[in-house]
Amino acid sequence: MEADADARAYEALSKHPLLRDLTSITHELMASAAEARRVAPSAERVEVAVGARKLTRDDVGTAFGNALDVLSRGPEDDAERSLARALAAHAVAANRPGGAEDEARLAGELLWLAAHTPFDALGLLDVALGDGADGLWTAITDRVRRVDAGTLPAVGRCEALVGAVALGASSSRTARERAARLASDVHDAGLARLLALRPGGGAAASLDGQVVPSPRGPAATFALAITGLLLAANAARLVARVVLGYASPATASLTEDGGVRVKWRTVLLGRTLRDREIVIPRTGLARATREVRYPSLAMYAGLLALAAGSYLGVTTFVDGVRSASPSLLAWGLGLVALGLALDFILTSLAPGARGRCRVLFTARDGARVCVGGVDAGAATALLARLTRP
Repeated sequence: MEADADARAYEALSKHPLLRDLTSITHELMASAAEARRVAPSAERVEVAVGARKLTRDDVGTAFGNALDVLSRGPEDDAERSLARALAAHAVAANRPGGAEDEARLAGELLWLAAHTPFDALGLLDVALGDGADGLWTAITDRVRRVDAGTLPAVGRCEALVGAVALGASSSRTARERAARLASDVHDAGLARLLALRPGGGAAASLDGQVVPSPRGPAATFALAITGLLLAANAARLVARVVLGYASPATASLTEDGGVRVKWRTVLLGRTLRDREIVIPRTGLARATREVRYPSLAMYAGLLALAAGSYLGVTTFVDGVRSASPSLLAWGLGLVALGLALDFILTSLAPGARGRCRVLFTARDGARVCVGGVDAGAATALLARLTRP
């Protein structure tokens, strides 16, 4: 595999006695090419750099090819391409970014180099920088987001696609979290699919989460809130989770005919109470949707504003006119607001902050099953596969 070859090339260079000279030359060439937006290699620059360090071609041979040949003319086969990527990664490792501004600049350079030259260090950033790559992954995420939003007009879409591939394929937890969140925010479907790639290079074929109640509409949410059932239901859910260990772990996957299979079990106090499975064939599937990040934010904001406004209005009214039990009404509105806030936190705010979402599958006969707490990027990838003809 290409990634394995790149890792071996990186390891081979790590043991080279002239690694410092090679990384220094590579860094100079990468910085110069990115600044001038020069795609073709510069043999003249390499010759000057080699002469200044008094190197010869025979000094820099490797099992993957001659480093000076690769720098001078570019790679000509798969082994040399791995060597070029390994040289680029070592150059990044030897010149680590020193802060957010430096990371932003380097992110732009690396994306351009990866999109237009063989010196693509993105696939080896985790190896080269370890945990130190977190800031750079964040900067790359920000750049991809800005390209998608159209606020970086000078940057081509291909650079954003390259960044999405790197984020999705990275084994870094930070990169994976950034990719999942970005996949739920971008408007470009191609970017979303690439962000959902796994370290092995393939898109998610299944989703792991919990079976949860289907999303409610504004009217149902308000009705439950005003009757106090919303607060009671969410309080009971919290107690069940924390005290009784209640859970309903589920896996949603695609069937051979392009339909959906959802399997889950009900767990209480560490014991499985029952197992269930629902299969919706492709011909019977009416709709499959996933939530955007922080779903129903406007709805909850409006309902909370209504409850808070009513509370303040009642308080003001009570100051002027005494009724039989004004404080009871005020407390009731306060509990309505509390129920709405708790529901918003449990169903929208907390999952969205972790890059999680709910996926709703609706059958033609009206049956619905909702899987929550799933990775947003994986959900995007699975739904993209589900919609293929």
